[in-house]
Amino acid sequence: MEEFACIEAQVAWMILFSGSDRVLRDSAAPDYSGMLEGMEAAELLALIEQAQLRLDSLKQASAFGREADMGLHTTLSLSHLQADEAPVKLFVDKQYNIFLDGPDGERLPFRPLVRAIFILFLKHPEGILLKERDQFQSELEEIYGIIAQNVSPEDRRRRIRRLMDLQGNAFSENTSVLNATLDRVLPPHQADVCKIQGYNGHPRKISLSPLLVEWEV
Repeated sequence: MEEFACIEAQVAWMILFSGSDRVLRDSAAPDYSGMLEGMEAAELLALIEQAQLRLDSLKQASAFGREADMGLHTTLSLSHLQADEAPVKLFVDKQYNIFLDGPDGERLPFRPLVRAIFILFLKHPEGILLKERDQFQSELEEIYGIIAQNVSPEDRRRRIRRLMDLQGNAFSENTSVLNATLDRVLPPHQADVCKIQGYNGHPRKISLSPLLVEWEV
């Protein structure tokens, strides 16, 4: 089962990043399996789902014709998808502003502290246990320092300490604001993969594939 999911994920990768389905017919297409081996089952399934959405956005005649040639209709069913359900892609610039679909896209309207949390989780797609969040305090301070340059270093440290206090609720409160903001500005299918979510005792994480996040270099 796990091997089958990995094969589907390789097909998904090619669909998402080829710009068309031409690469599926190219015998010289590169092998992406090494980049997928480190993904957990949930991440593989998310990538496959995003590929399904990408396929649905292609012209129906072309998509179905080429799927028939490759037999892809047996692994990637499009029957339940909406035509407008495109996968979300994020672009993050050097100041940690977050844009949809590229640097010229709409900027996500997070307040600075919420944006710092979002960036931290994008940098850690493996997830973060709430009871261990204090281990990321220095990294979050550094991120927040880039975002909130008009805030004094003392105030930045104080806010981050409060956020990472294992006895307080500041972290959960800001995460709730983050998820509510995504619900307000994105369609449900895009908001859900960008939210910070998880079960008690398990890491909180963003399910959006890191392959769909571009960082300005």
